[in-house]
Amino acid sequence: MVISFFCLLLMSLDGIVFPYFLGRFTDVLTNQDYDQVVPLLSVWFVLWLLLSASVLGNGYFFGKIKRNIHLELKDSTLSSAFKNNEITSKFLSRITADIKQIEMDFLNISMSFVYSVLQAVITLVFLLFINWKVGLIFVALGILPTLVPRFTEKWLQRGTKEWQQANHTYIEELEDTLNARPLIKSFNLVPTHIKRMFLSLRHTETKYFQMNLRRYISSFLITALYTISAIASLSYGAYEVIQGHITVGALITIYLAADRVTTPLISLANFYNTMSASIPLIDNILSIKENKKVPLQLASGTQDSLIKAKDLIIGYNEDTHLSQALNFDINPNDKILIEGPSGSGKTTLLKTIIGEIRPLNGEMSYNLDDSDTFSELFALVEQTPFVFRKPLRFNLTLGNDVSDDELIGVLESVGLHKYANKESLDMSLEGEDISFSGGEKKRLGVARALLYNKKILIVDEALSGLDNDSADLLNRFILDYPGIVLNIEHRVTDEIRERYNKQIVL
Repeated sequence: MVISFFCLLLMSLDGIVFPYFLGRFTDVLTNQDYDQVVPLLSVWFVLWLLLSASVLGNGYFFGKIKRNIHLELKDSTLSSAFKNNEITSKFLSRITADIKQIEMDFLNISMSFVYSVLQAVITLVFLLFINWKVGLIFVALGILPTLVPRFTEKWLQRGTKEWQQANHTYIEELEDTLNARPLIKSFNLVPTHIKRMFLSLRHTETKYFQMNLRRYISSFLITALYTISAIASLSYGAYEVIQGHITVGALITIYLAADRVTTPLISLANFYNTMSASIPLIDNILSIKENKKVPLQLASGTQDSLIKAKDLIIGYNEDTHLSQALNFDINPNDKILIEGPSGSGKTTLLKTIIGEIRPLNGEMSYNLDDSDTFSELFALVEQTPFVFRKPLRFNLTLGNDVSDDELIGVLESVGLHKYANKESLDMSLEGEDISFSGGEKKRLGVARALLYNKKILIVDEALSGLDNDSADLLNRFILDYPGIVLNIEHRVTDEIRERYNKQIVL
C-alpha cells in the first residue's frame, strides 16, 4: 500500500514536469537561446522515464492490492453462503458479477481518486508559485464542473440499484430454466421459455443501458461546463499576453498546469459519481447476514436419550402449525421411521430436530458428550444427494484426507462393490467416467456419513422412485448404519416398516 502510494506521488509530478518544460522550451525557441535546447530536452527525457517507471510500479503494486481484496471478498462471500439460506444464484451473482463491478467502479476508481487529489494539490502549489493571479482565475473557472455530482448522486445510485435487482432476477430465472430443460422439452415449451428468458434478458440489459446512460449524461454535463470554463480562461490568458504581463511560454505552462489541477478536480467529480453508484454493490457484498441459529436446550434429556421432544408443536407460524403435540425420545441405535402424507410436516420435523427452525411450542432437548458439537451429530442423505463434478474420491471425502483402504472399505459396506477399487476412486462422477444411478447416489450419501462417523443418519425419502427390489436392498443398507437412523418416507411396505423399532406418524 505504501509503495503504491509513493508511485502515485511520483506520477502526480506530471502536473509540473510537462507544463514547465513545454513552456520553458517555447520561450527558449522564441528567444533563440538554442544552446539550452539539448540540456533542457535531456533533463525532460530523464524525468519522463522516471514518471513512466512510476506508472509501471503502481500497476504492479496496486495489482497485488486488488488481487488480495478480490480473494478476501470472494472468500468471505463463499463462507457466508454456508451461514445463510439465500438461493444459490444470488451468491453466484455476487461472486461472478458484483465483485468484478466493484473492482471496476470502486477499486480502480479509488486509485484514480487518490492520484487526482495528489496531482491537483502538487500542481496547484506549483501554479501559485508561477503566477498566482492568473493561475487562480484558471483554476476557479475550472472548478465549475465539479458542481454537477451534487445534483446527480442519488439519481445515479437509483439506476445502479434497478440494474442490480433486474440482474439478480434474471440469473435466478436463467438458473431455473436451465435446470428445468428436461421438463420444458417434455411439454414442448422450449420456444415459450426462450421467449420468456429473452424478455427477462432484454429488461436486464435495458436497466444496464439506463444505468450507464445516466453516467454518460452526468459526464456530459461535466464536460460541457469544462469546455466553457477552458475557453473563458484562455481568453483571459491571451489578454495578459497582449498586455505584456506574461510570456507565451508562461501562458502555456499556466494553462497546462491549471488543466492538471482542474482536470483532476473534474475527474474527482466523475470518480465520486461512479463510486457512489457502486455503493449498493458494496453494501450487498458486505451486509450478508447470517441466519440466526435456534437456541438449543443441552443436557436436559434423560440419561439414555440423546434427543427428547416434549409437547412439541412444529411449523412456520402459529396459524399454520403442521402437527399436534409430539412426544418422543431418540436413543442410541434407534431406527426411527417418520411417515406421513405429503404436507404433513415430515421435513419440517427434521429441520426442527437439527435446529434449522424453531419449535412453535414445546421442548426439544439434547444430551451431548463434552467432545460433541451439535453440527457433528447429523449426516443428511437427501432424496437426490448432491454429486460434485469431481472424482469419486472427492465425492466421498468432501475434500478431507482419507486413506484409500478406508474409502474402499466404506464403498463395500454400502454395496458399491464395483467401485471399491483404486482406479474407480480417481474417476470423475457425472461425466464420461462414472454416472451413478439414483440408488447409487443415495448409497454414496450413506458412505459419506460412515466416513465422518456421524451419530445420527437422516434419510429423506431415499426409497422414492426405486423399484421394490432396489428399495428393499437400499433400506437394508440404511438400517445397517451403526448409529441412529431417522428415515422419512412417504410410503413403505409393511415388511420395511417392521424393520424399525420406532415410528413417528404425522
